Amino acid sequence: MTHDDLPLAFQPPRVYVLKDAWDRPECARRAERIAEACAGAEVRTFTYDELPGIVVEEGWDHFPRMGELAEVPPPIPVLSVFRFDREAVRRDEERMRAAYRGDGGFNWHLAAGGGAFRFFCSGLNKIRPNPEHVCRPQWRIQQGRGCPHQCAYCALGGHLLTNVNTEEYIGRLADLLAQNPWQKTFLYDDVMDVPTLEPQHDSLRPLMQFFETTGDRYLIIHTKTDRVRPIIDAGAPENTIIAWSLSGPTQSAQLEKMAGTTETRIEAARQCQEAGIQIRYKFKPIIPVPNWRDEAAYAVDLALSRTQPDNLSMTALMWMGIEDVRACIPDELLDPEFVRAGENADAQTRSARTGPFPAEFREQIYRHYLAEIRKRDPDIPVAISTESLDMWKSLAPDLGFTPATYVCGCGAGATPGKRALDTSPWDDARNARTWDGRPAVPGCD
Repeated sequence: MTHDDLPLAFQPPRVYVLKDAWDRPECARRAERIAEACAGAEVRTFTYDELPGIVVEEGWDHFPRMGELAEVPPPIPVLSVFRFDREAVRRDEERMRAAYRGDGGFNWHLAAGGGAFRFFCSGLNKIRPNPEHVCRPQWRIQQGRGCPHQCAYCALGGHLLTNVNTEEYIGRLADLLAQNPWQKTFLYDDVMDVPTLEPQHDSLRPLMQFFETTGDRYLIIHTKTDRVRPIIDAGAPENTIIAWSLSGPTQSAQLEKMAGTTETRIEAARQCQEAGIQIRYKFKPIIPVPNWRDEAAYAVDLALSRTQPDNLSMTALMWMGIEDVRACIPDELLDPEFVRAGENADAQTRSARTGPFPAEFREQIYRHYLAEIRKRDPDIPVAISTESLDMWKSLAPDLGFTPATYVCGCGAGATPGKRALDTSPWDDARNARTWDGRPAVPGCD
């Protein structure tokens, strides 16, 4: 297969390439492939000193949720490199922050080459679940930041910052795995849909091939794409897991416009499963459209009749207030009962990460999905993802798991076929070390 066989998922007007990337043959090869796939795009070379001005000029520091825009532009690729010299990253990050003349936000740490591996921990210091956010402490491996899918509720648009020194990255990743034998699965990436740049970026193929050499370690790709040919063509299915965010037809077609539809994501999952890759689904984020119950039944039935995932997860739409929801999602695409509930509870949910819908309404969603799942598969492990401890207390008897035992789509111990954890994820993560052997806990989020 040549990289011309599958066009890029989006067509930006410009591509920015860090000068240092052009100076490295493997990085330059990736930059050239991506630039060639952006027909007619202007290719601009930049330095760290120039980036603060570019951010302001392009408006990347003030990008809203995409549903707030009348027309969503394609993200502009910014091709850079990860660096594993902490002092160099700190120095250039501080210099860019000092030179920035805007009044918004931008990930200067990532832009300076930091953040290749991020230790995420929730409740680790007290060795228990975080009451507001039950999730697994773990190393997450990053590729960049940004996405072309144009999901109405998301603000990861404007630019797509990605790093192209994959070979160096894999070398340091091997060190990270050696320092952390307790962690078996590694999520790649949580703020970028990596397959959308394949095969031009050519990072998934070598990464999948690397994980096949590790024996008991697994790469988890979290995606909404239906562009899976590069993943299958990598020819390394044994240690890769793909977790699809899955939604019903209205949400996928009208609120996630450049992602795969319900049907095409499931078909992509079927193709990957046929190729020997372990698949999973996350019903995430579940948006209560007016006929959400019927659409839930449809998505669950299609997924479980055409594929055999080893676990499922559920997450209701969160992370914003009800007015934010109404600003990015048209009222006609929202169940009015949920809108009223969000408005009535706004004073309580506005500052909660689980907002905008109160707990009893989110629980309605989860119980309905669980009932539809159990009609079709009485045994598949099902979890709620990134939910509150109170929600876990309510649903644990029906799910059959606790916050300490559930196996999810992307946790640190979520190996294929595992039905429940047999060790405490918080105890395990006490041993976390950076790629060069430093304790990770002091850097806990």
